[in-house]
Amino acid sequence: MDHVDHSSSQHHAQVCRINDLPYDVFYLILIMCWDDAKNDYRREGPHFPTTASHVCRLWRQYAVNAPLFWAKLTFQSKIPRLEKCKEWLIRLRGAPFDVRIGGEPFTSASIKHAKSIMQLVMSHISRLRSFQVRDVPKKILRLIFDRLSDANAPLLQTLQVDMWQINQHSFFSGQKQWEPRPFHRGEVPNLQKIQLDTMHSGYSLDRFGETLSTFMITRRMPPVPSHEHIKIVREALLQAPKLRVFGYDAVGQGHYNPANQERQAFQKPLLPPITHSSLEEFYIQWKREDTDVILCSLRLPRVRYIADDRGVEPVLGLCCLQVIGLGTFPSLISLHLGGSRNPDRGPPYTRDPLNSPNLAHLRHALQGVPELRALTFHQVDFEDKQFLLECLGTAGCCPKLEWLTLWQSVGYTMQELREVVEARQQLKGVYPRVQITTGDGLIHTDSSQGDVEARGWLEQAGCLRIARLVGEHHGNYLYFVEGVSDNVFGWDT
Repeated sequence: MDHVDHSSSQHHAQVCRINDLPYDVFYLILIMCWDDAKNDYRREGPHFPTTASHVCRLWRQYAVNAPLFWAKLTFQSKIPRLEKCKEWLIRLRGAPFDVRIGGEPFTSASIKHAKSIMQLVMSHISRLRSFQVRDVPKKILRLIFDRLSDANAPLLQTLQVDMWQINQHSFFSGQKQWEPRPFHRGEVPNLQKIQLDTMHSGYSLDRFGETLSTFMITRRMPPVPSHEHIKIVREALLQAPKLRVFGYDAVGQGHYNPANQERQAFQKPLLPPITHSSLEEFYIQWKREDTDVILCSLRLPRVRYIADDRGVEPVLGLCCLQVIGLGTFPSLISLHLGGSRNPDRGPPYTRDPLNSPNLAHLRHALQGVPELRALTFHQVDFEDKQFLLECLGTAGCCPKLEWLTLWQSVGYTMQELREVVEARQQLKGVYPRVQITTGDGLIHTDSSQGDVEARGWLEQAGCLRIARLVGEHHGNYLYFVEGVSDNVFGWDT
């Protein structure tokens, strides 16, 4: 019993009360507890730093002295909380801050509220770090950007403007669309990111293109021909040479449909190639045949990601293989190829005459993506010609490949997959253990004995997974391994 009491006494002696913690440690604890910071913009609940500052005198001192807690000024209530924001600006003690303006303050007394908000923002414009405005009436947006026209914002890094509500009304009423021209005569030397929703990109590119590292465009209306979308993308890349991240989302135009024979050949003439040497992430969402055309007109030596609006690799037609073989995307880490074998059409299945000529370029294409970690084939017919072994079982093809996914594809065998794995295990400088995933229904009861044994060998080696691929992220390397967002065009919070 004495031993227990002694241990208990030692334990209590080692416990440190939270108020006795050094400030740096206590500050880190508060930061880690603030796990709902991103939700503070979207809810009316208590603001965590405010709650922490009400616990006791010491906690209040620590919270008030942490500028990070007070750096996000949000105007999304019917009556703007101007006094609260003024107090937060004092607590910032000269640190940069972010502003988000929503439509709620402008349902009544809108001009008065807009003037008050902008008067507060403009009085501290030299410390503004990010500015976001969305879902506000047209007259309010005019007032906001009139105030910003001559402003200098030396610390501004991010500008986000959503004109969906405004231009939706203009489109249906036939009115001419008005476009803001922020910082038209002012200076924003550190502006790095612009995100536009239903707003023309010409002014932003002309004014800020030389310095941008991130440019995201969402286009909802009016509908425009495919060549207009292609023109916007190419001009953006030409006018913004320092871009690292670029996204173009033509809303409602082109999530992937089952592959069809049109994917085997380009439906539009290929464009003259352009090179962008700094782009690393490219997000694109529109008609798949147009995606093929635009990607095959680009030379992107540093691009690691090509994904759609949900962070999923776009399905490129086999017609792209010859262009990929030119080394257009040497840094690409994930590639999704789609063929013309559509299981929904039912028998009899007619093999496309362009299928085999396109697959003849597969090996050369895979040699052009030496950094590839994940390779997916969707509705591809390999025609029992051992294209997989010929490409992936030889030196120089995807030495870093980790994931191989075969979804609704035919014309290969378990024996061929086993030979691919065995061949890669013998090659020097090649990642030896590829994780292979196939969709269910592809292992038939009438499979040969060799196929049955090969499947058992692959499963015992931990290289094979039979799975029903449901949803875009099932087996998506970018999402699960690289952590690419499933809401690429979502707004900062």
